[in-house]
Amino acid sequence: MALQTNQDTGQLLATTLQRLQQGAEHISPVDELISEWSNALGEGNQTLENVADELFSLKRALTEGKAPKIAGSLHTLSKLTRRAANESSDIGLVGQLLQLAEVLDDLSARVAQSR
Repeated sequence: MALQTNQDTGQLLATTLQRLQQGAEHISPVDELISEWSNALGEGNQTLENVADELFSLKRALTEGKAPKIAGSLHTLSKLTRRAANESSDIGLVGQLLQLAEVLDDLSARVAQSR
């Protein structure tokens, strides 16, 4: 099963990109955002299941407040997002996923430098 391309998922992707681009302080409440993505990802696609698993790792890392774990998780999510983009046939979705991957990688680098 591929990432659902319904309007709700598209809106969630747009909202996530906007909040990440505004800075890490704007991604709260993180628990809510992670839960929304977990619900949107569904099951049956290994890449998307890996993304869901990594989201829970990020949630744990954020709770612990350990910058190296947070940065590592964000970097992994960036790689998985790129993989999801490569697996998608929806051109509009591919562009947003690649943009999200870039933002996640940038955020990962900033978190790693902040420690």
